[in-house]
Amino acid sequence: MRKLVAGFACSVDGYIEGPHGEHDWIKVDKEMNFAQQAKRYDTYFFGRRCYEALKALAYPASPGVRNYVFSTTLSTVDEGYTLIRENIKGRVLQMKEEQGKDIAVYGGASLLASLLNEELVDELSIVFIPVLLGSGKPMVEVIHKRVWLTYVGTRTYSNGTVEIYYTVNYAAG
Repeated sequence: MRKLVAGFACSVDGYIEGPHGEHDWIKVDKEMNFAQQAKRYDTYFFGRRCYEALKALAYPASPGVRNYVFSTTLSTVDEGYTLIRENIKGRVLQMKEEQGKDIAVYGGASLLASLLNEELVDELSIVFIPVLLGSGKPMVEVIHKRVWLTYVGTRTYSNGTVEIYYTVNYAAG
């Protein structure tokens, strides 16, 4: 079964966006090998706002990669993307059963909360940027119950960024 992996850049105080929606505080360390990390995935999930941000940057869909946009407000998406508006749990479970590489959740606190509420996320990778924002958008919006994480490992970078890997355990407590 394919794994659903959520990865987020986050301030040390738990925000994925600054108080005005800004991301200028995310400082990517030169040691991070995104190309190597991307080899693990052939499918990406985007929330509406993340998709719209990519669209505004004219970021094209990568060939050979399946891209899904989760939104109840959009009626269409660009070529190379598939819109999912309903039956999220059923669609994601079906995708997890298909042949292929793992699935990455690329963005959206709301999307992450929805996937956690449906108990669909298998792993969580949080990249803590060494900054305190004080306010902004939290990494996870409203979840219906506690979600327990099991520590897997940590990677530190020379700029002070720390990446922590967890598996998700919905039954712990």
